[in-house]
Amino acid sequence: MTALAGRAVAVTGASRGLGRAIAIAAARSGARVGVAYRSSREAAIEVCRAIEAAGGEAIPFAIDVASPDDVRRAVGAIDDAIGGLDGWVSNAAVHVAGPLVTADTDALRRLVDTNVLGPIVCAREVIARMLPRRRGVVVHVGSVAASRPSRGQAAYAATKGSLEALTRAIAVEYGRKGLRAVCVRPGAVDTDMLAATRALAEDEILARIPMRRIARPDEVARAVVFALGDDASYVNGAVIDVDGGYAAS
Repeated sequence: MTALAGRAVAVTGASRGLGRAIAIAAARSGARVGVAYRSSREAAIEVCRAIEAAGGEAIPFAIDVASPDDVRRAVGAIDDAIGGLDGWVSNAAVHVAGPLVTADTDALRRLVDTNVLGPIVCAREVIARMLPRRRGVVVHVGSVAASRPSRGQAAYAATKGSLEALTRAIAVEYGRKGLRAVCVRPGAVDTDMLAATRALAEDEILARIPMRRIARPDEVARAVVFALGDDASYVNGAVIDVDGGYAAS
């Protein structure tokens, strides 16, 4: 599959879980991939090695999306190193699970800085570099929790809802200039991030999924690759659910 042949794509939070799957899927589709990590450098290097062993190209780069200064530095560095970004996937996120009334304020601040401010600043820096080329795609990895939250997801759901609004706003503002924005909205995915929510409400989650199973990371990754590629050339400002029917149930 070569849907992204000749393209350069960066994926945040790519050292593990869903981000890892997206980076590998993009590379398999022909893209040169920037594998972003915040602290797990060795894990990011392992992802790059896996991509290169399969014949792809990948570069690890450090970024703390919660820091606007770090985002500015990192986006500039990876754009230069990878030959001009064609696609950016804002996947990095943190999760504060548990009752809202007992949520720690510092943890909530980190949640908002990472899940909301981070994608906004990433989009600002990436779009500024895409505009002169009049091409590019920004993909936000949202969550079905934005419209169908489970118990213990109040703050997390609020941050993911903001990504849908951001996606629509970018589409309206920059679609006429050759850029697209898409939000891929997974349901429950078999990653470490889901562990806390599964501990609280796994039976409830499964009961609400018509397909009665949790998604594999690669199933979501394929939707992200679609959003990045020319097969989605007229998909702009859209939310693509990959949730086994969860949002419809």
